[in-house]
Amino acid sequence: MALKTLAISVGDNCIDRYLPPIELDCVGGNALNVAVSMQKAGLPSAYVGAVGNDEQGMRILGSAAGQGVDISHVQVLPGQTSQTDIQLTPAGDRIFVHETFGPVKQLSLDDASLRFIKKHRLVHSTFLGAAEEYLPEFRKGGGLLAFDYSERFNADFLEQTVAHVDLAFFSLPEDRAALAADMAAEIYGRGPRLVVFTMGLGGSLAFDGRIYRQPAIKVEVVDTLGAGDSFIGVFLASYMKKRTLETCLQEAALSAAQTCTHYGAWR
Repeated sequence: MALKTLAISVGDNCIDRYLPPIELDCVGGNALNVAVSMQKAGLPSAYVGAVGNDEQGMRILGSAAGQGVDISHVQVLPGQTSQTDIQLTPAGDRIFVHETFGPVKQLSLDDASLRFIKKHRLVHSTFLGAAEEYLPEFRKGGGLLAFDYSERFNADFLEQTVAHVDLAFFSLPEDRAALAADMAAEIYGRGPRLVVFTMGLGGSLAFDGRIYRQPAIKVEVVDTLGAGDSFIGVFLASYMKKRTLETCLQEAALSAAQTCTHYGAWR
């Protein structure tokens, strides 16, 4: 059977639970959000991860499938599906109050899953995805390997993984945006063909030996949750369509801005 998806995202998923006064819960998780974002941007995508065998796990599978994402290799494991408690500031910035990882951290890829993953032209994973040990195996498929280090990466983790990564994504707060260009150049020198930083209202930049900058798109912010994942998904979709880096950044910034106008990473 021919492979129906061109890109795959491997790693975390969760239920994002907003704390009072909002009291709302949504399907999310970095790796799953990127898969949905790529799919919505016109890059046929699959998702591999682990959910619990509970009502919320079935909800995640149904929601992802409803967006057209291939979930055929998602693992359903005993236990409670991962949950993240979210508090929003008055400005709409999300704060991760508590995270319960559950089956996400139990992800173990068998030969069938690895064969499926390696058939894709693009494989994406994340800092929270519990898939870093498989990066050398993913590379054997010959496709591009993208990785989201977010703002949570540390020096040891970067050292262990970056040599395997083609497209490396990072995040910095706006007040540290001035550091992004130098950091991108240093990381680029360690192996990736492209390094991308997002800096909130400080905009974004890409570095491939040359710096490309994109200002943030101003909108009325409701909720920043998932904006970075939306940025990455659309950037990757544009990149795989061989758009210029300027266009990739612009389209990604527009998507991230739109995500900030509603609750939840996607709908």
